[in-house]
Amino acid sequence: MPKIQFKEETLNGRAVIIAYADREYLTLRIPRGDKKYSNISLGTSDLKTAHDKALDVYAATINQPLKSRNRKFLFATACKEFLEWKDEQAQIGEIKESAVKTYSQRIHQRIIPYANLVGVKNIGDIGRESFENYGVHFRKVETKGKWKTATAGLSVATINSDPTTLNELMGWLVKRDVLDANHFPTINKLRDRKEYKEEANPAFMPDEWDAVKSHLMDWVQKREDDDELQLWRRRWMFNWIFFMYHFGGRYHEAMQLRVGDVSTRKMPDGKLKGIIEVSSSTKTGRRTVVMNGHWVNSVKSHLNRGVKLRNHIIQQHNQLVESGDIKKYRWRFQGRIPLLDKPSKDTPLFLNPIFHTINKEDKRNMRKFEAEQRLDEVRWEVLPYSSEHIRKKYQGIIEMALVNASDGDRRTFTDYRKFTLHSLRSTHITHQLLNGVRIRLIADNVGNSEAEIERTYYRLNNLLNIEELGMHKKVLKVEDELRVDE
Repeated sequence: MPKIQFKEETLNGRAVIIAYADREYLTLRIPRGDKKYSNISLGTSDLKTAHDKALDVYAATINQPLKSRNRKFLFATACKEFLEWKDEQAQIGEIKESAVKTYSQRIHQRIIPYANLVGVKNIGDIGRESFENYGVHFRKVETKGKWKTATAGLSVATINSDPTTLNELMGWLVKRDVLDANHFPTINKLRDRKEYKEEANPAFMPDEWDAVKSHLMDWVQKREDDDELQLWRRRWMFNWIFFMYHFGGRYHEAMQLRVGDVSTRKMPDGKLKGIIEVSSSTKTGRRTVVMNGHWVNSVKSHLNRGVKLRNHIIQQHNQLVESGDIKKYRWRFQGRIPLLDKPSKDTPLFLNPIFHTINKEDKRNMRKFEAEQRLDEVRWEVLPYSSEHIRKKYQGIIEMALVNASDGDRRTFTDYRKFTLHSLRSTHITHQLLNGVRIRLIADNVGNSEAEIERTYYRLNNLLNIEELGMHKKVLKVEDELRVDE
């Protein structure tokens, strides 16, 4: 969706000149009443020329009827324009940027695919019954999101969030005379009978978690053929898993953390506590989380080590550039690479400084930079690991750990794919319950309601009745001893 670089009123406020980031020419937006407008390209990128042309374009447009979108107007195109409108709302502060991402996810992952499934290619194909079975379909569907992982269907809560977006989309189309109000579809929510699946994001039981910890401790050790990069990457995953277990928060909450959001405090009893300030832009808003402080320090020190390691590699590269020897390696970048700054309070906590790459736009224009000898102007950026990369690495570690631990009971890797990234959160809560921590404290710390803690995690074999569950009599210990010195 196009980003607006700037807006400027013209013709005494009767119209607005807009510059979109991905469009060469400026656009004249003419309000047409009832939140409707006409967008006309001005055919120039010069602002002064745009102002000069604005009056002629306005005069030729204002008395013309609004273009009606006919039956052949593509549903996918309408969705794209709706998301562009939402993005504009975010840019002026009417909604959060995270909300735009949510709208986009619902529309691209489920709403458009469902529309294609039921034959809604164009706006004219929409009828009152077009989306009537939306919820039932996704309750039964066997794929979920971009990962395409096998499920028994999406949760009722996830499915019931979509009709809100669908209704807003349809209302937006009606207001713009794109959709006939008489064709406004019936969009029903499912009855949420709290049918929680036993296998949804299960927690690791104490013996399973012991197996995972043991495997991780072996996995992270240095091997003969390891270089520093391989060791750093393994250590990153090692830190991430234990941080998430002790944090107990949601995946997106952790990945939004900045270095300045985390700190440690030494308690009178000598224990080191981590203090985590979760952002207000997350699902349940701002809150303070208390966790094992050793893992906070481990993550921060590893980030610093990653920056130093990457800068050492950059310095070696730049020496080759200065000596002219870089020409021997034509597959490598031929210019100097800027050093990374030391992590600041605004640096993402789980940044991957090794993933230091050329800006996509500059990469596309690399031949131009080379021809003009402007390689020092190429922009570089540091990117995090993708959620897909983290999921795959995590899944492989868990499967290997539990298969090895189940020696002889004929279970396979696929038997352990039920343990998702969210299982670390489930495990944190379950283990806290086993250790007798009060439900209210757990709920406040992880950002759930007390009822949710009881309903979602009490169901796992009634874990608080430890006396009657022999396998759970073991009291779990904090993993201070699991620290591996950098």
